[in-house]
Amino acid sequence: MNGGKAGSMHSIERIYPHDLDPASPSDQATLRIHMERYEFAAQHLSGACVLDMACGCGYGTALLAERHPEKQVVGVDIDPTAIAYAQRHYQLPNLRYLCADAEHFEADHCFDTIVSLETIEHLPNPPRLIANYARLLADGGQVIASVPITPTLDGNPHHLHDFSRRSFLALFRRHRLLPGTQHLEQIQWWEFRGLFSSRPDHAKRHRSEGVGNAVLDYYRRHPAYLISRIAAMLRYGFSNRYLTCLFTLK
Repeated sequence: MNGGKAGSMHSIERIYPHDLDPASPSDQATLRIHMERYEFAAQHLSGACVLDMACGCGYGTALLAERHPEKQVVGVDIDPTAIAYAQRHYQLPNLRYLCADAEHFEADHCFDTIVSLETIEHLPNPPRLIANYARLLADGGQVIASVPITPTLDGNPHHLHDFSRRSFLALFRRHRLLPGTQHLEQIQWWEFRGLFSSRPDHAKRHRSEGVGNAVLDYYRRHPAYLISRIAAMLRYGFSNRYLTCLFTLK
């Protein structure tokens, strides 16, 4: 979920739950891992005003609003197609959507909680993004954010940055956003079916199709990156890891 993600239902980045195959274990596993992050966020919302930054097509934003009818929830995404989809499919009385850029979004009021799931790795200047979050927060407000903490640049052309647990936490600390004890760590095991498929996005049967082609091309251009991948495989096996944390503005 990010302001600049592609709109295909089989894109490696953006998902549209209504279009996923209920009989596909791959599709349902992908949906589950995204929904678990939003469930975690819903359990830790505070205050009356909530911002879901890079809300995509709105399914998770709607979950936040549904679980907390007493709160006002705003979903923001840079993609007008995703925002239009959200407005058609995920409307609630306490929920509205805006089309805007995450790094420069401005509001006429502060937010008590900002939710930012799988967003930071997509944007060109993560410190500028987190600085904007700090500006948008009310005193004592919080950010609930997630990133992959295993390498992704080789297999995902939409990602601009890799993070470790340490670098992720450090990014927030420099803006007085301090991590609490609440966190969620997720494991997504790799799929090896169709890695070298040449199907276009609209014809893919699952989200990992063709990823092997992107990986080999990346190593041809960045051979040293293979060291990062091997180190991650030795530590984590054939899996991606994701970390969701709660940060409080001090």
